[in-house]
Amino acid sequence: MDVFKGIKKFIEDRMAGGGAKTPFPASVVFERFREVLNCNNKALEIIADLGEKLSGDYIFDKQYINDSMKTLEEAVLQSVHALNSLSSGRYQELYAVYDRLTSRLHTVMAGREDRTGPIILDLKDITRPHAVIVGGKNSHLAQIAQNLGLKVPDGFVITTRAYHDLVDHNGLRRDVDAIEAMMDDPDVDVDAIEPLRIKLETSIAAAKPPPDLISLIGERLDEMKVRLGQDLMLAVRSSAQEEDMDFSFAGQFHTVLNVPADPLAVFDAYRSVAASLFGRRAIRYRLRVFPGEGHMSIAAGCYRMVDSKISGIVYTVDPSEPGGDTMMIVSVWGQGEAVVEGRASADTFYVKKGANPLLVRQKIAVKETGLYLKQGGGLETRPVPDALKDAPSLTVEQLEKLSIQAMQLENYYRRPQDIEWAIDGKGDICILQSRPLVVADTMAQQGSLAKALQKYELIVADTGAVAQQGIGVGPVYIVETVSDLDRFPEGAVLVSRRDSSQFIRVMHKTAAIVTEVGTPVSHMSTLCRELQIPCLVNVNGILSLVQNGMEVTVDAEDRRIYKGRVPELLAFKTSTNLNIAAAKEFRILKRLLNTVSSLNLVDPLMDNFVPEACETYHDILRFVHEKAVGELVEMGRDERCLLKDYWARPLDFPIPVGILVIDMGGGVSADVTGDKVPFSAITSIPFKTILEGLMFPGVWHTRAANIGFGDLVTSIVNVPTDALCGQYSGHNIAIITNDYLNLSLRFGYHFNIIDVYCSDRARDNHIYFRFLGGATDITKRSRRARLIAIILEAFGFNVESKGDIVIARSGNMPKVEIVRTLNILGRLVGFTRQLDVQMDSDEQVDRYAEAFLMGDYEIVNRR
Repeated sequence: MDVFKGIKKFIEDRMAGGGAKTPFPASVVFERFREVLNCNNKALEIIADLGEKLSGDYIFDKQYINDSMKTLEEAVLQSVHALNSLSSGRYQELYAVYDRLTSRLHTVMAGREDRTGPIILDLKDITRPHAVIVGGKNSHLAQIAQNLGLKVPDGFVITTRAYHDLVDHNGLRRDVDAIEAMMDDPDVDVDAIEPLRIKLETSIAAAKPPPDLISLIGERLDEMKVRLGQDLMLAVRSSAQEEDMDFSFAGQFHTVLNVPADPLAVFDAYRSVAASLFGRRAIRYRLRVFPGEGHMSIAAGCYRMVDSKISGIVYTVDPSEPGGDTMMIVSVWGQGEAVVEGRASADTFYVKKGANPLLVRQKIAVKETGLYLKQGGGLETRPVPDALKDAPSLTVEQLEKLSIQAMQLENYYRRPQDIEWAIDGKGDICILQSRPLVVADTMAQQGSLAKALQKYELIVADTGAVAQQGIGVGPVYIVETVSDLDRFPEGAVLVSRRDSSQFIRVMHKTAAIVTEVGTPVSHMSTLCRELQIPCLVNVNGILSLVQNGMEVTVDAEDRRIYKGRVPELLAFKTSTNLNIAAAKEFRILKRLLNTVSSLNLVDPLMDNFVPEACETYHDILRFVHEKAVGELVEMGRDERCLLKDYWARPLDFPIPVGILVIDMGGGVSADVTGDKVPFSAITSIPFKTILEGLMFPGVWHTRAANIGFGDLVTSIVNVPTDALCGQYSGHNIAIITNDYLNLSLRFGYHFNIIDVYCSDRARDNHIYFRFLGGATDITKRSRRARLIAIILEAFGFNVESKGDIVIARSGNMPKVEIVRTLNILGRLVGFTRQLDVQMDSDEQVDRYAEAFLMGDYEIVNRR
C-alpha cells in the first residue's frame, strides 16, 4: 500500500506545476485562427493566379503585375499580423523577414538590378532566389549539383554585386547608366551606341579591383587548393543574368580557360568576362532579343578546370526530329572548345532514350587534332595520337551513362537541353553547362495536331483539373505511401490517390503528376507551377486505369492521358515552349515568382522550419499556417480554464470513452437538452467521424490487457511531465464546431491529441495527430509507436516518431478525403489503445500493421 501512496504522490508532485495557460478563450483562439486562414488564402490565390499567367495562355501587362504584387504584399503582411495576434506576438521576427523579401521584390518591379548581397558565393550555397545575382549559368550548375546530384566542377561565383562594385569603384556608373538608357529605347540606332560601348568595354577590361575583392578571391582559392591540390587551374566563365535561362546567349560573352589559381590572375580573367557584357556581339544580341531593355549585369563562375580526355555536346532531342525519342551526342578528344568553336572534326552518336539507352547509329570522324591544356595557362592544339584518330571517342558504356544524365537534365528543366560535358582522366562525367535547346517549329509541316492524335488510345479525357500545364511522358509509378518516394525512378509519371507537398522530394525526377483527389491551389500544385511539372488533379479513378510501368503521355493542357508515347504532342511542346519568354512582362513576372512562390520550408518536422529560413512569400505563408495550427492544438492545454469558462457536457456514447464536449458553435444540435450529449446529436463532422471510427466493428477491444506490475511502475515513472498536466490531467475533452475538432484523449497511460479542421476549402484543411505513453516498458511502447507510424504513413501522413512518441500531420485535402481519413484515425486509436502489451518482438509490429491495413481488427483477440 505504501508503494501505491508513493506513486500517487509522485504523480501529484509532477502535476503541481500545472499547464501553460491559454492567453485567450478557446472561441477567440479559433476565430483568430480563421483569420489566419483567410489571409493565407487571399495570398495563395494571388500566387496561384500569377503562376497561371506563366502558362502562355494569358495576356497581361505591367499594370497587372504591379496591382497583383501590391495586393499580395498586403495579404502576406496581414497573414503575419494574424499569426502574431493569435500567438500574443510570439513571431515578431517574421516582420524583418517580410521587409527583406518585400525590398527585394520592389527592386525587381522597378526594373532595377539588385546591387546588394554577397560579393562571392560558393556553388554549394547558391539557392533559387540567388539566381538574379549569380546569373543563369551558375544558377543551373548549382541546381544540377544540389538537386540532381550530378558532378559539376568545384568552385565559386563572383556575383553581380562585384560587377556593380567594380563599376562604381572605377567611376563608370554614369557611362553605364547612359548606355542602359539608350538601350531602353526599342528603336535605338545600334551605331549610336558604339562609341560608348567601346569605351565601357575598354575601361572595364582595365579596371582596378574594388576593396576586398582580391582578398575574398584569395580566401576561396586557398580553400579550393586544400580540397583539390596546389596545382589547381580554373575556368572563369561568364554568367549574365538571363544567360542560359530562356535564351542561350551562346558565344556572346567571354570565358577564360586554364587560369592559374592566383587571385590577381583570376581577377584579370574576371575583368575580361565582365567587359564582354559590352562586347559588340553581346550588345547586338541583347538589342535583338530584348529590345527596350537596357539593364543587365554579369557574374562569373570560377571553377576547377577539367583536364578533359573527352568532351563535347549533347542535344537531348535530334533537332531534325523534335518529337522523337533520339538524342544526339557530339564528342572529341580533349577540350570541348574544339566542338563549340567548330575547330575540329567530331564524332556524332544517335542514342534512343529509355531506361537502357540504345545506340542506334554513329558517324565516326577522322580526328587529326584536339585542344588540350597548355602548361602555364590557356589551351593549345595538338595532334591526336594515331591510334585514336579513327577510333570512336566514346564507348558504349560511356554513351549510356552520358545519355542517362542528359535525360535527367531534360526532365528536370522540362524542355530539350543543350549540354556541355567533359570526361576527366578518372573517367568521371562532369556537366559544364545545361541550357535550353531551341528547336524550329515543325507543326506546320506535320498537319493538324487534332487529327494526328486520333490514332492514340485514350485512358481518360476531359477529366480532372489542371494544376500546371504541359506535356509529360514516361512509365507510371504509383505512390501509395511516403516511403514509395524512396524508390521513385527517373522520368516516371507519379500517380497517387491525393496530392502531397512531400512529392517535392522527387519532383526533379517526374515527367508529370496525376492524382485522384487534390486541388489546383494546394502546396503541391504551387510547387508544380514553380518547377513547370505537368500536373492533373481530381482525375477520378486513375489508379484503377493504370499499372506500374505502363507508359503514358499526360496532356495537362487538354486534360487527357494517352496510353503510350505520343510524338506529335512532344514535338508540339518542344517547338512552342520558348515563345512566351520573348515578352518583357513574362521575364519580370518569372523573376518575381522566384521570390514569391518557391517553397523551401516543406517539412514542418525539420529543424530548419524557422522564420530565418524563409526565402519567399510562400515560405512565410507555410510557416504562418503551421504555427497557427500549433496554437490551435495547444488551445486545450489548460483543462481547468476550459472547464471553468465553458459548459462541458459528457458524451452519451456506447463505448466508455468518458469525453466531455465543449461546443463553440454548430457542433451539437441546437435542440439538445439535458446534461448529456447523445451521439446522435453530434453535428461536428470531424468529431462524429472519429467516433464512428471508434465504433467500427471489432476495433474497440474490451478484453483487459495483461499488464505486469513492473510495466505499470515503469510507465508511470517515465510519463513525460507535460503529459500529466493540462489537457492530460484527467478528463477527455472535445472542443468542437461544425467543421473543427480539438480532441484530447487519455486511456490509462496512453495519451492522444487530434486536431482537425474540415471545411469545404481543401487548402485550409488539416489533421494533427500526437500520441505518446503506454502501460509497459519503453521497448514495447516504442514498437507500438512504430506500428502507429507505419499505418499513418500508409494513409499519407507526414510522420515523426521517436521512442514512444508519434507526431503526424496531413493537410490540403478535400472534405471527403478528410472524412475518410478521420474514420481510419478513429479505428487506429481504438485498435492500438492497449496494443503495447502485445509488442513482444519486432515481428509483431509488421504483423499488426498488416492486419490493420487489411481490416483484420480482431487479430488483437487472437493472441
